[in-house]
Amino acid sequence: MQKNSMHPLIDQEKQKLARRYKRDRRLINILSYAVGALFLFILLYFQLSEKLVHLLRALFPVRFFYLLGYFAVIYTVYSLLTLPLAYLSDYKIEHKYHFSTQNFKAWCSDWLKSFLITFILGAVIFETIYFIIHTSPRFWWFWLSLVMILFTVILANIFPVVILPLFYKTSPLDDEELEGKIKELCKKAGIHIKEISSIDLSSKSTKANAAVVGLGNTKRILLGDTLMKNFTNREILCALAHEITHYREHHIWWLIFWQSLITMGTFYVFFIISPYFYMLCGFKTVSDPAGFPLFVIIFSMISLIIKPLGSSISRYYERRADKGALLLTEDPESFINLMAKFCNQQLVIAYPNPIIEWYSYTHPSPGRRIDFTEKWQKSLNFCCR
Repeated sequence: MQKNSMHPLIDQEKQKLARRYKRDRRLINILSYAVGALFLFILLYFQLSEKLVHLLRALFPVRFFYLLGYFAVIYTVYSLLTLPLAYLSDYKIEHKYHFSTQNFKAWCSDWLKSFLITFILGAVIFETIYFIIHTSPRFWWFWLSLVMILFTVILANIFPVVILPLFYKTSPLDDEELEGKIKELCKKAGIHIKEISSIDLSSKSTKANAAVVGLGNTKRILLGDTLMKNFTNREILCALAHEITHYREHHIWWLIFWQSLITMGTFYVFFIISPYFYMLCGFKTVSDPAGFPLFVIIFSMISLIIKPLGSSISRYYERRADKGALLLTEDPESFINLMAKFCNQQLVIAYPNPIIEWYSYTHPSPGRRIDFTEKWQKSLNFCCR
C-alpha cells in the first residue's frame, strides 16, 4: 500500500521515522551476519576449527569434555566479536529512538545474563547434536528432530518461571476493573488462566506488549506496565483477546507441530547434501566436531531458503487470532486504534514491502491487519441489516 492510501490514524511522519529505525536495525543485522559468516569462513579456511579440536582432544580425551570445551571457545569468541554490534543494536539505537530506559550498567548485566543462559542452552543442544550424529549416523536427522521437539516443549514450559524472572519482575495486577474484564473475556472464551500479572517492561523499554505464556501449569497472562499506561482498557482487551485466541485454539501446539516438520525436513535435506560439502572441505563424517562451522553454514542456507514457509504458517495463525479477537471483543474500532498506536508509538512500519513481508514477517503487517478489521466490520454491518 502506498503513502497516499495510508490509514488516517497512522502518522505519516512517524512512518518516516519508523523506516529510519528499521533501516538502522537492518544495517546492524546485516553486519552481524557478515561478521558471523567471516568468522565461520576463517575457522574453516585456516583450519582453526580442526586445530582447536585436536588441542582439546589432547587435553580432554573424553568426547563430552572436549566437545564442551570446543563449544565454549567458539561461542565465547563469536559473542565477543559481535558484542559491539549488540551494543549498537540493543543500546545505542534503542536510546537514539527513545525506546530504551536502561543505563549502560543495566544493559551490560542483561547481556551477561543472556550470554550465560544461551551458553547453557547452546551447550546442551551442541552436545546432543553430536551425540546423536555419532551414535546414529544413518538416522540422526530423525532422532535429532524428535529431541528438538521435546526441547522446545520443555523450554516453553519453563520460560515464564525460570528464564523470564531473570530479566523482568512480575507482580499481581493491581487494576481490579481491568482484571475483572480480563476474567470475563477468559470466561467468554471458555478458558481458565491460573494467573494474571503485570510485568515491568518499563524497566528496560517504553515499548508495550502482552502475552499468554507457558504451557500446562505454568501458563499465565502477562500485561506489560507500558501497555496499561499508554493504551485504553478496550485496546488492552483487544490485545489480550488475540493472545487468548492463540491459547484457546492451541496455536502454540500447532506451531510446534509445523515447526517440527520443517525442522525434520531441514535436517533430512542436510543429511542428503552434507556428505558432498563435508568431503569437499576435507571432513570424513558429519560427526566430526571440527566441521561445526560447515554445519552452521549449510543449515543456515537451507533455513534461509525455506524461511517463507515458516513465516506464512505463522501469519496464518496470527490472522486467526485477529479474527478471534474481533469475535470475542466485538470492538473493531479499538482493535484498529491498537494497531495504529503500535505504529505511531513503537515505530512499526504499517505497510512494508510486500516481498519482505512475505519472506520474513511472522505477523501480518499492521496495515493489513487494519484493512482486515475494516472489511470484517463492513461484512458484519452488512449481515446485521
